[in-house]
Amino acid sequence: MNLKHILLLGFSLISAAAIAQESTLNPNPNSAHPIDEADIQYRAQIWRRMDLNEKINQPFFAENNQISKFLIDGVKAGLLIPYSNDSLNTKLSSEQFIDRLKIKGKLDNGGLTAEEIAAGFGGDAKPAATTTGGGADDGWGGSKKTDTSKAEKAAEDDFDKGPIVAGIDYYIPKQLSILEIKEDAIIDRKRSRLYFDIQAITLKIPASQSDAGLEDIVASFRFKDVYKFFKNNPNCVWFNSTNEMQHRNMADAFDLRFFSARIIKKGNAANQDISDQFGDGKDALKRSQKLEQQLQDKEAEMWEN
Repeated sequence: MNLKHILLLGFSLISAAAIAQESTLNPNPNSAHPIDEADIQYRAQIWRRMDLNEKINQPFFAENNQISKFLIDGVKAGLLIPYSNDSLNTKLSSEQFIDRLKIKGKLDNGGLTAEEIAAGFGGDAKPAATTTGGGADDGWGGSKKTDTSKAEKAAEDDFDKGPIVAGIDYYIPKQLSILEIKEDAIIDRKRSRLYFDIQAITLKIPASQSDAGLEDIVASFRFKDVYKFFKNNPNCVWFNSTNEMQHRNMADAFDLRFFSARIIKKGNAANQDISDQFGDGKDALKRSQKLEQQLQDKEAEMWEN
C-alpha cells in the first residue's frame, strides 16, 4: 500500500468519525434539539405553568395572534397531532380534540343549572309530590276534594320540556390562557452547560373559564412538532410591542426563553406537584424558586470542577 492510499484511508476514517460525532445517540423523539445521551451528566424532568395573561407572556397572546389559536388551527389543518396528555402515548382524533373544546356545564343540561334542575325545572324533572287525600292544596296546608270526573283537563304545552339549545358553544383561543410545559433540565458534560429541553406543551382551560372551577386539559403536543409548525408558519409571531421591527417567530421565542413559567413539579416517586407537597401560596412559590436556583447552582458547579 503506497503513501497515497494510506492518506486516503486515514482521511476516510477521520470523516467517518466526524459524521458519527455529529449524529445524535439515542435521539429524543419529542425534542426539537436533542442532546446525545452520552453527553448527559445530569437530568431532571420538570413541569412549568405559563400564564399567558402575565405581562411578560403577552407577546405570545397578542390579539388574533394567540399561541392557543395557532395550536387549534394546526390541529384543524392536520399539521399538528394532539395527545390526551403530556405522556404523548395516546393520540386524539380531530373530532375528539374539537369535543374537548366544547363548553361543558349549563348547555349539557338544556341550559339549566344544578340548582334549577333540583327545583323541578326541565323536562326530565319529576313532578312535585302531592298531598294525600286526593285533593288539591287549598293554600292553608289542607286539601279540597275535587270532582275529577267533571274537571277540565289542563291544556298541554311544551314548557316542561326545557328550552331548545340552538347550538353548541366552544372555547375561543382568547379564553385558553394557560400552557403547561414539560421539559428536561440537562447538564451537558461536553459543553458544561445547563439546557432546558422542552418535550411537550399542554393547552389547558383556566379554572376561571371552567364550569367546575378546575383547570382542564384540552390537549398536549409534541414540542418537536410544534417547533416545526411554528418555523414553517411566518404568521406565528411573538409580538414585540416595544419595537415592532423586532417581532420574532414563536419557535425562536421559545429557543430564546422569552417566556416566564414557574416550576410546578419536579419528577418524584409520588408524582406530586409542589403544591401537594408544600401547600399552596407562598410556600409553593418559595419551593419553586429554590428548585430554579438549585438547577443554576448545578451549572456553576460544573465550571468550578
